[in-house]
Formats: sequence, structure tokens, C-alpha cells
Amino acid sequence: MIKAVIVDDETASRQALEALLHEFVAEVEVLGMAGTPAEGLDLVRNLKPDVLFLDVELDGQSGFDLVEQLPDDGPELVFTTGYEQYASRAFRSDAADYLLKPIDITQLRDAVRKVAEKRKIASAEKRYEVLVRNWRSQGEEQIALSSSEGFIFVKLRDLIYCKGDGAYTYFFMKGDEKLTVSKNIGEFESLLLERGFFRVHKSYLINLNEMRRYVRGEGGYVVMSNGHTVDVSKRRKEAFMATLTKL
Repeated sequence: MIKAVIVDDETASRQALEALLHEFVAEVEVLGMAGTPAEGLDLVRNLKPDVLFLDVELDGQSGFDLVEQLPDDGPELVFTTGYEQYASRAFRSDAADYLLKPIDITQLRDAVRKVAEKRKIASAEKRYEVLVRNWRSQGEEQIALSSSEGFIFVKLRDLIYCKGDGAYTYFFMKGDEKLTVSKNIGEFESLLLERGFFRVHKSYLINLNEMRRYVRGEGGYVVMSNGHTVDVSKRRKEAFMATLTKL
């Protein structure tokens, strides 16, 4: 069973989508509905749904404001709206689908199928990464990064830093190599923090062994071994400085 939450500022639209799901998509269970981003975020945090059906324009607010606050392991997204112009931004948010109102039953079923497929792939990749996260080759730790062709094994000592950009993470390696993975940076944080990395900014995870200089400022910035500069956010500066004293 796929558990769902619906966020739409129009009561009639929420009820109509719930009715369509109940009658035509038996594998979906609607756990709750909300009319504002704040209410929707509370439902996601408390109910932990598998999919969020989200309107874009919410009584003067934006559904994308809610997307930005979702946890890294949050639900798959299916946007439901009467406006075509937000489709590009929706898919940059790694949405499973984008449905125009009035919602077509066939397209709704297809969207649910895409959600199920994405969940299945994510689950398989997560299980695989758990198996390899402590895998060692000649005493050196490695991680497996999924690609379109399979997995790329990366030695942690060769990883200088990671940069997150929405649904993508860029891995900057020694030798000027750069790898791109279609996952957000939060999915790598818990794995790398235990292995000599620090998240100095919402967009950056750095290898502490590859720092060459820290320059003070409101947050300041770090110069890495490849010459790249990485900003330190003001919010994370205190924890970062405490970490530096332990090195």
C-alpha cells in the first residue's frame, strides 16, 4: 500500500482527488489532507507518507516552499495544478509527475506507477549502499555511487568535497574528476560524517583531510586541496570551529 498526503488550498479539489484515488487507484491510501504548506509539512512529518500530492499555488503561498522544507528522506512528489508553467521547476525538484487539473484518471494511475517505481529503485539502492558502505579494499574505505550503468566505487581518500544542487550531488575528486549522482546531498551526509567529512553548508560536504586553509568571515570559507573555495554557513560555523579544534 502506498500512503499519501494531499495538499491543496481548495477543499473541493482535495476531496475530488481523494475520491479518484479511492475509486480508481486501490493501492493508494490517503492518510490526511491539508490546505496550506505549514499544515502539509506537519502531516508529512507526523504521518511519513510515501507520496505527497501537492498543488503549486496555495492561497498566496507556493507549494515549492513546502518542498524546500521536506526532509531528505521525504515522500515522492506528484504536483497537481491548473498551471502548466511550473512543470520545469517541478521536475527539477525531482517530482515523480506533474498532473494538470482536472486530473485524468489514466494519468493519475500512471503517476502512481512512477511513484512505485521510484520507491522500488530507491529502496534497492539504499539496501545496496548499506552493504557496501563499510566495504574495504586493501584497507581503504569506499562508497558506491549509483549511475545509469550501475555503481561507481569511490575511495574516500580521493573525494575532496561534495556539492548539492537540488536533486543532484556533484562529487569533486582528486585528479580533477567530477562525478554526478541523481540524489540530494542529504542522502550522503550520515554516511560521510562518520568518515572524516563535515557539512559546512547546506550545499557542501567537505573532506576535512583535504582542507588547506580556513578564511574567517561571517561564516568564512575553506580552501580545498584542489584550490576550490567552499563557503561555511553562519549557522554551521560554531560547530565547524569546534570540529577544527579536535583535528
